[in-house]
Amino acid sequence: MKKYLPTSINFSVNKSGFTLVELLVVITIIAILSVIGITIFTGVQKNARDAQRRGDVDAISKAWEVHYSQTTPNYPALQATWFSNQSIPRDPLTNVAYDYSGGAANESASGATYKVCATIESSTGTFCKSNQQ
Repeated sequence: MKKYLPTSINFSVNKSGFTLVELLVVITIIAILSVIGITIFTGVQKNARDAQRRGDVDAISKAWEVHYSQTTPNYPALQATWFSNQSIPRDPLTNVAYDYSGGAANESASGATYKVCATIESSTGTFCKSNQQ
């Protein structure tokens, strides 16, 4: 007894499959879109870290301004308790402390000045704030 397969399973008759060229075109398109997505994503991450760096520099600068002493015109040493998370802000990528100087316990003997800087990723250079314009 001979059994016949339905035409949908009979591969010699079925013409509804994908050709190798069609599969290669789809794989190429997916690869191109993946590369574009990854490059955009890394650019967005750099911009986000730069925005956090700018915010951290502003926070350190404002903390010093808030704790400025009018009676003895100086800026006290930077303290972790001045910040909401109880730690001095650090670089989001390398977790290294920002470059800051000033305050009574740092380079400036009188504590009358401060300067805080962060290196920006998306453009070569630094973002600085100080009390001397």
